[in-house]
Amino acid sequence: MIAQRYGPVRFDREEGSWLYIEKFQLPQGWNKRTVDILIDIPHGTPGYPSVAPQWFWVDHDLRTDDGRSIGHFFPAGSAGSGEYAEKGWGHFCIHVQEWQPAGPFSLDDGHTLLTYATLVQAVFRDRNTLRQ
Repeated sequence: MIAQRYGPVRFDREEGSWLYIEKFQLPQGWNKRTVDILIDIPHGTPGYPSVAPQWFWVDHDLRTDDGRSIGHFFPAGSAGSGEYAEKGWGHFCIHVQEWQPAGPFSLDDGHTLLTYATLVQAVFRDRNTLRQ
């Protein structure tokens, strides 16, 4: 379902700790038309789906088209993010306030990685709320 809406995806087949979306379309107002996105999926106990993702990664040089800095975006990574930061990724920290995981038999009745990707899309669409 994510690939149908957002394009080619890859995912961690061993631990389920990330989802990669290629060429995620950005609305006007950014210095790029598309970005590759890596959603950091919580794993362990408890992990996803009980716990919502809080981080997603994009190119570290992402900016608004007018060059303003972006709130909740860390272009150089932070403590504990070395693996992705070393590969040239910066990350957004987006905390989901009310995560209600979908049940195994009804993906329409709760939150999933698709709803998180929709939140990512909203973050890019409403970039004015992200300005520092």
